[in-house]
Amino acid sequence: MRLPARTSACASRVCVLYACALLTVHYLFLPYGGYARMMEGKFHCYLVLTLGVLAALFVVAPVGPVRLTLPQGCAVAYLGASALSSLCSPYGAATLLGGSRREGLAMLALYVLSDLFLSRFLSKGRLLLWLTALSLTLCCLLTLVQLTGRNPLWLYPAGLNYYDGDGAYLGFYAGTSGNIDFTAFLLALALCVLVCAALRLQRWGLLLPAVPAVWVLWRLDVAAAWVGVAFAAVWGLALLVPGHRRAMLLLSAVLSALALVFVACYTGENETLSQAHAILHGAADPSFGSERLRIWRDCLPLVRERPLLGGGPDTLWLRGIEPFAWYLPGRVIPSDVTAAHNEYLNILVNQGALALAAYLGLIASALWRCFRSAAKPRCAVCGAGLLCYAAMAFFSISTCITA
Repeated sequence: MRLPARTSACASRVCVLYACALLTVHYLFLPYGGYARMMEGKFHCYLVLTLGVLAALFVVAPVGPVRLTLPQGCAVAYLGASALSSLCSPYGAATLLGGSRREGLAMLALYVLSDLFLSRFLSKGRLLLWLTALSLTLCCLLTLVQLTGRNPLWLYPAGLNYYDGDGAYLGFYAGTSGNIDFTAFLLALALCVLVCAALRLQRWGLLLPAVPAVWVLWRLDVAAAWVGVAFAAVWGLALLVPGHRRAMLLLSAVLSALALVFVACYTGENETLSQAHAILHGAADPSFGSERLRIWRDCLPLVRERPLLGGGPDTLWLRGIEPFAWYLPGRVIPSDVTAAHNEYLNILVNQGALALAAYLGLIASALWRCFRSAAKPRCAVCGAGLLCYAAMAFFSISTCITA
């Protein structure tokens, strides 16, 4: 169904405003109460923005018959498989809102609905790139101040700072996303998007935030973020030089093979590379990756219990996995495992193989469109961000802060 031009223009303006709000208001939002209330604050901010925009879109662009693209069809299939998983779950109503991350069926529905509207109505525009650069710069400036030991905006408890992490409190927190894994996740994603955009559009001002972003990523030392940046840099060559796509893909494959050889022969002291070296040589330890390997191992029996439909959206915390141990000076604090620390495995264990197949189809079909249409700068830019995400997702946790 083709909407009238005026209706489509209204929907496009609403989607642009929503995208701008996600890149600025939601990204930079700092809740009252600091990092202790970051998840709750971002959750409510996301709800207000998304529910308001979806209500407006349903008014200006009523739902009707529409031909879905392949990525949109995969998104709808993902939501359908998740709904079926929720319906068949032994945990009943707990699947609707989920656990502490609140990624139950209701949140997944918001993700998919906003995806469908944005992919249909969001007009191309470079404003979004400049807003990304602005938000990235502000986040980096805040983080850099925090890395000096100061407590700007009173985000840490009184008398504490960044370096009290894993001592006075659990984990490390910095920037506008709280947990440094989330902060580094978004910094890496924005960095890949802006660098690709600067090179393809020759808008060199977009490179200005890259310097503080790289420095902050280096100081935060989140390995998953560097994996995402490296993967996008290697496999994004065909996006930067679309006229020689086959040659660039071949070069990417060669560089990937050389990287594997380097890791297999690595004998240095870098913890991440040393662990990757041990895994390649069959000497994996459950403690590798901040206990991620142990969590992945514990999730596999749960997958075998309910392979097709999983336990229900965001119900891992109800399935009896041995608590994760936080080792602080002089004490050990148990913490429930609420996520698989791998987004793909998390979908498999929670929503089952049907949902995972749809989700992988969504990523693969979107990447295919980006590479096939890489001559268009906007497709190349989206592809660079998606490559970075696809690699980081192997080690990350999905929340409304990042999803």
